[in-house]
Amino acid sequence: MSETESTTRDVEILLGNPKKALIAMAVPVMIANLIQSINNMVDTVWLTSLGVEAQAAVNVAFPLFFLMIGFGNGIGVGASQALARRIGAMDRKAANAVASQAVMMTVVISILLAVTFAVFAEPLLEMSGGASNMEACLAYAIPIFLGTPTILLGALFSGLLRSEGASKRSMEIHVIGVVFNMILDPIFIFGLDMGIVGAAIATVISMTIPIFIAIYWYYGNKSTFIRIPLKGFRFDGKLDWDILRVGIPASMEIILMSLVAMVMNVIIEGIVPVDGVAIYGNGWKLIDLFFLPTLAIGFSIVPICAAALGAKKAYKIKEVYVIALKYCVIICLAISVILLLFASYLVIPFSYSDATIGLRDQMAYFITVCAVFMPFTPLGYTAVGYFQSMGWGLKSLSVTALVNIIRIPICMMLASTYGTLDMLWWGIVIAEIVGSVYGGAYAILSIRKLLRGGYPNLIRKEEFVQD
Repeated sequence: MSETESTTRDVEILLGNPKKALIAMAVPVMIANLIQSINNMVDTVWLTSLGVEAQAAVNVAFPLFFLMIGFGNGIGVGASQALARRIGAMDRKAANAVASQAVMMTVVISILLAVTFAVFAEPLLEMSGGASNMEACLAYAIPIFLGTPTILLGALFSGLLRSEGASKRSMEIHVIGVVFNMILDPIFIFGLDMGIVGAAIATVISMTIPIFIAIYWYYGNKSTFIRIPLKGFRFDGKLDWDILRVGIPASMEIILMSLVAMVMNVIIEGIVPVDGVAIYGNGWKLIDLFFLPTLAIGFSIVPICAAALGAKKAYKIKEVYVIALKYCVIICLAISVILLLFASYLVIPFSYSDATIGLRDQMAYFITVCAVFMPFTPLGYTAVGYFQSMGWGLKSLSVTALVNIIRIPICMMLASTYGTLDMLWWGIVIAEIVGSVYGGAYAILSIRKLLRGGYPNLIRKEEFVQD
């Protein structure tokens, strides 16, 4: 077969039945993210034995870590959309060129980020609410910042694999990295007596392993649909923009969430210093664990719908979105019930030590309050995935921006009026519900317009292909 015609089993699934493609893509992503979240919880359990200061330091550094990931994730999301669109059109050569651009862009950006974050670590951590706990914050953050190139390249390779339907392979390299982290954590934290510094170093080392595995698949046994030719590489402005028109807004989404998390830490620190940040950070880690199914389905929408767009199958785009939304709503309703019934038990791993047991009731209350907005979140997550798959980065950004931006004034007002953490949590609920409903309504109206031929620059109605 020619370069534009040859395919793989993963690509066949990506371009095939929407329901099967969504399940094949989402389940591995869900498992990978579940293992990662379990790893985050295990990290927290190890750090709990080091005291509240260590827990708070990780929670202060996390928004900055998330901010750093945001820059790399933007390239990954943009590349995924651009790649999958070309795969849908079965243009392998063009897909290879996109992959090469994405890799080199990530290398350059990650080096710049590593230097910038390391040099300005102290003021950045202070902005994130670490002023009262700076020594511990720096001890954890500096190794993470210096490991930025490794972290971002690993994330990019994982995204490139998903874009060609190889979600299982993406899961495999992710899980291998996490398993190494679980093994290395106690060795570095306790065995080598490095404490919180050891946790950070273990994270960076473990994230290096998946890169070598991905390189073998791409350059060793060449078992992937995509190739990444770097010989004689030159940046291509047209291809770069095709990646960045989705990638920049996607990066801004994560940057915005990171900045809002930093501001939230500052607001919380003004009410209950250190303990408040630990309650919020640990509680949100647990909520993130329950977000995983919806998040995985939202991720999976991007390559599947983008491939359908490349193949000019508008009706398949609608079908994927409807199936994804239905699955997410059912899952989130079940999760809400679990959170309401078992909140007091779910927070035990974060509050088992003498130093943290006093935080247990507040953590449980936070989890219970979050159960209220959980059924609404599928509207937002599926909208973000749909907009990104269509190349509409700014529309996707608008959904994330609304959820996060309105959180700040609402929470600040409640903090100044009532001065309690309980009321602050309800501010988060209001913001999540409003932003999610907006995203769902916007996406549904957009899909209706697409099916009427309202976006001729993407697909003309006479070009629609229906299986």
